Amino acid sequence: MRKSGMPGAVLLAVAVLALAGCEKAKPSGQSLAQVNGEEITVHQLNAEVKSFPGSPPATLLEALVNRQLLVDAARKAKIDEDPAVLAELQKVRDTVLAQAYVNRRVGPIAPPTEQEIAQFYKDSPDSFAQRRQYEFGEAIIDPKDMSAKIEGFMVGKKSIDEIGSFLDGEHVPYRRESASRFSTELPTTMSESLRTMEPGTVFVVKENDQTLLVSLQSARSAPLSLAESTPQIRQLLTARKYTELVNAQIKPLKEAARIEYLARGEAIMKAAPQQAQPVKPPSQGEVASGDDGHIQRGIASMK
Repeated sequence: MRKSGMPGAVLLAVAVLALAGCEKAKPSGQSLAQVNGEEITVHQLNAEVKSFPGSPPATLLEALVNRQLLVDAARKAKIDEDPAVLAELQKVRDTVLAQAYVNRRVGPIAPPTEQEIAQFYKDSPDSFAQRRQYEFGEAIIDPKDMSAKIEGFMVGKKSIDEIGSFLDGEHVPYRRESASRFSTELPTTMSESLRTMEPGTVFVVKENDQTLLVSLQSARSAPLSLAESTPQIRQLLTARKYTELVNAQIKPLKEAARIEYLARGEAIMKAAPQQAQPVKPPSQGEVASGDDGHIQRGIASMK
């Protein structure tokens, strides 16, 4: 997305979060400024111009100077020796290197054709032509307060007010909330179940730290046309092609590498619900997924 006229303070904040304190070899090239003996070069400025196209070079150069001042202050305060900071710096460095390797090996991604976009639209009706919007009422309780009596109550159709009145009668503390979700924001299994539910149907969502007593308040059709969906589908298919190419790069590297999980790492892998994948292309049901919230997690039962 093009960014222009960005205030210097915002540029500074973004630059500090992304780059401050990163280990780097002193870049070669013409020196534009020096801050306490540290050079700021034209290569650094060019990198900022690439990140913030349209911003005045003077603003970007000033942001580089300000960032270097903060980096110097951080070093004097020995923040660069903090283990958490060192871990973040290593993560940034490794991410940049890995991304550069992939970009050089993969090259530009061919955009999807109009035929591919139309086919994806046709194959994903729940995401586009038959997309639906759901409104939920929730009564959130502590898992320890869940009982057989509450389980028995959560059948058939009930409003959120009825659920609240029942909990009041049982002297069970709860918190009321509401949520609105498109079918594209929900797991495929839940979206399929909701499609056949009538308003007022209740179900239970159990999580580690809370239990949700949910009433489906309303459901309506919210379709998207092919024209409306095209930018989203184009982005998704491009990302899918990219992840497939990335996985193709990772596969031979993994086959040639000697990978050994030690005791703690092996325990983490065994605890995983399914085998970890290096990169997972988004599925049709994951189109435009955002912060789905607790409504879509850990469905215990849908009665």
